[in-house]
Amino acid sequence: MSLISPIATKPPGNPDTVKVRLDSLTGLRWYAALFVACFHFAYEQSSSGTSLYNSRLKEVVYAGPSAVSFFFILSGFVLAWSARPHDTLTGFWRRRFARIYPSHLATFCLAVVTMAWMGKTLDPAIALGNLSLLQSWVPSRSDWWFGYNGVSWSLSCEFLFYLTFPFAVRLLLRLSTRGLWTVLALANLCVGLAPLCTRYIGPVTGWDSRFMLYIFPPTRLLEFVIGITVALLVKNRAWRGPGLVASLALSVLVAFGPIHIMPYDFSWSADTVIPYTLTIAAAARADIQGQPSPFRNRVNLYLGEVSFTFYLVHEIVIYSADHFLRARHLALPLTLYLGLVIAVSLVGAVLLHEYVEKPGVRLLSGGWRKRRAGAI
Repeated sequence: MSLISPIATKPPGNPDTVKVRLDSLTGLRWYAALFVACFHFAYEQSSSGTSLYNSRLKEVVYAGPSAVSFFFILSGFVLAWSARPHDTLTGFWRRRFARIYPSHLATFCLAVVTMAWMGKTLDPAIALGNLSLLQSWVPSRSDWWFGYNGVSWSLSCEFLFYLTFPFAVRLLLRLSTRGLWTVLALANLCVGLAPLCTRYIGPVTGWDSRFMLYIFPPTRLLEFVIGITVALLVKNRAWRGPGLVASLALSVLVAFGPIHIMPYDFSWSADTVIPYTLTIAAAARADIQGQPSPFRNRVNLYLGEVSFTFYLVHEIVIYSADHFLRARHLALPLTLYLGLVIAVSLVGAVLLHEYVEKPGVRLLSGGWRKRRAGAI
């Protein structure tokens, strides 16, 4: 079974458009990962900073969890953009597994070591849930969601995305431009209004709103579908939306403004889904049309390439550094402490990217076998 059906009603985009490298999206990934890291630092460290400075930092990074929504939309966009017409299901799934699991396994092992060092309990059941990336399917159990390397809950969602992508993209490719716009509008509407539904679903299921809106993989699948749909519209030159400057300004305005006065349940994705959708589409179109972009330089590009491993290691660094300082009754100025955590996380991310992620992709996706065959 091919990844993109040969009987799709239209080809997956203009060939010249599809060949364009979307470096701005890679660069943007770094800032989304940094936003998440700053949020975790503000809300999880407890050894340094005055209450005033800590509260101010929490206000600034309050919308940090919404960056996960940005990643989910971006994931759908990138996969749809780079989909290979003659790819197979097993080939696609093998490459996606190779892309994320070696780094996940390495950071899980690192989390085990640091938890043992900090004297925390190692629960085998939670460990198995984390290793199998099923932890986000367990209702109302934050110890399961965030056990071991806590940020890996989002990989549980990504695994569902990867499993469903071949089927979702085949269905969406059959739609007309009007059909794609309809799907996009309905998906954004559902994400935006989902917090209003939890008051009715919660009493029936016993699920809390954080599980339903933030953790539960099927709920987050909507944002992934939004990304796929936007990619198909951009590929077919059918996207109509504001440029990069206006879209980015809207995202920043919402993330640092109205989101602070909206009900908390809206902050995870409902408030930002439209601005983030517009920003991703605008950044891609800027690259296609050769328009100026501040995210396309070499530094941003490399930071974007290591953003996934940075995302995986940063929370382990935060907890480890906080434990070290508290055990020794030490404190650092908050800005210096944040800078050191980001720097250490970045060093760890580069090492993980170069010596685990890249070799893992080559080994598990078949690149090693191809090179050996060529050498023979």
